Amino acid sequence: MQKIKTVIVDDEARIRRGIERLVQSCGEEWEVVATLSDGKEALDYLHGSQGAVDLLITDVRMPVMDGLALIKEAKRHYSFYPMLVSGYDDFDYLQTAIREGAVDYILKPVDRDQFRERLADLRGRILDGRSESWKRGETERQAEKLRPARQTQTLSYITSAGIDIERLGYWVEDFPRGRYLLLYASLDTLPVKSRGYTTKDWEAYTFALENIIAEVATNYERQTGFQGWSWRGGNTDFWVLVGCDDPEADLEREAEALSEQVRVSIHTYMPFTVSVSIASPIEDLYLLPEARREALSLMRHRLVEGGNRVFRLAELASPAGESGDAASRLEAELPSLALRLRQAVANANVEEADALLRQYFAELAKSSSPAFIRSASQNLLIQIHSAALDGGGAEGAEADAVEREIRSLDQVAGLPELRAMLARRMTAIMDAIQAARRDGNRKPIEQAKEWIAGNLGGDLSIKRIADHVYLNPTYFCEYFKLQTGETVLDYVTRQRMEKAKELLADPAAKLQEVSASVGYQDAKYFSKLFKAWAGMSPSKYRERG
Repeated sequence: MQKIKTVIVDDEARIRRGIERLVQSCGEEWEVVATLSDGKEALDYLHGSQGAVDLLITDVRMPVMDGLALIKEAKRHYSFYPMLVSGYDDFDYLQTAIREGAVDYILKPVDRDQFRERLADLRGRILDGRSESWKRGETERQAEKLRPARQTQTLSYITSAGIDIERLGYWVEDFPRGRYLLLYASLDTLPVKSRGYTTKDWEAYTFALENIIAEVATNYERQTGFQGWSWRGGNTDFWVLVGCDDPEADLEREAEALSEQVRVSIHTYMPFTVSVSIASPIEDLYLLPEARREALSLMRHRLVEGGNRVFRLAELASPAGESGDAASRLEAELPSLALRLRQAVANANVEEADALLRQYFAELAKSSSPAFIRSASQNLLIQIHSAALDGGGAEGAEADAVEREIRSLDQVAGLPELRAMLARRMTAIMDAIQAARRDGNRKPIEQAKEWIAGNLGGDLSIKRIADHVYLNPTYFCEYFKLQTGETVLDYVTRQRMEKAKELLADPAAKLQEVSASVGYQDAKYFSKLFKAWAGMSPSKYRERG
């Protein structure tokens, strides 16, 4: 059992001994750890024992330092219960004692029974105080254990796209002050064999990648004393934040070393490679979104430099870029080349398309601007996909295909891989166009109309119809209106009403059955719509027939 440590302070030795005997008579849980003759000695003892005292029993008037001054000064540093013992029945002393935090005030000569009652009461308060203190300490310890996870969760939220950082309030207060560097690690172009990976394979690989980066960051933290946080962004993106409170530390050099460790570790243990970009140092974590944008921008240099590298602004700040005339020439020539390539793909002219693609990338290689290369590649990708519409290749125009391919541009490591990716896409589209021609495939609008006719009683949302003919919903709506002169919704409604007229010709057909057969579960709504289209209610139409 943890004993209740008591210090007795009085300038009269006889009284000290008497109070000590009284305390000891209250039970084995009470322990007198010191008996001292004045406040100065008591304060020195408290400092020496780091305040390891539960109860301080002190006289009021003593030489050197009196009891009230002792309590006031000791309370500034330590937590304990003070009790005053005095021969002066003075109300002013009592008021001052209470203000200084005394829990009790006993007059001399001390009444033994009264003293034991007071100590019994104090015992409960001291033990309750210990329990509360332990609970507070445990809560603080648990909070400290969860702090890294909470910090990482906050960082993950902030580096997600489209986050309004102002809504997070004073989140930076949860982080130590100092300088920070943000690292962005992105998987390079995946090996061909990865196309056969299952979802479970990817989950395992992603988990392993995340663990490797976290382990490297943790080891780095142990070795340097800097702080590090790591978290996963997208499926193939990872982030590391490095922090240091030493203004003299070479944070940039250490971050570059950490980036190399991440790159080498993944290249060593995984069938992939990663590139890492390092944003500029920041001293205010509210600038983290800016650092994120810089890191993402730096990663685009992978298109020029290739993958499995570390990219820093200092090394890329003054590249030997093309002249203004050369840049203008490229901007003028590449779009026309892209249009010619689109026509060749639409015509399924394989030889011409291959030749134009080689020419396009030969010109693109003359640029040293990652932003220009990405923009030109994105334009070419869009042109290749739109060729599927011109040539009738439905496979090449499937919903969301363009968006997926554009996102994949950020994982490409170098122009050769970029060209290979676009060549594969181009070949797939031309194969689809040739197959459509061989099979006598009809135009998308004809396919859509036939499918609508066979599904009048089902879900005929624009997305479902567009997906069936492998077109983007927005493009499909515009294309349908251009080709037919009416909107998709008007066409579907008109076809349903015409079908309803046929069904109403059967006297045995119930209104609810007719309504459901043409896709309307609410018969009242169907009746209202039918009247708007036919000029009369379903029942009147049936009577007329």
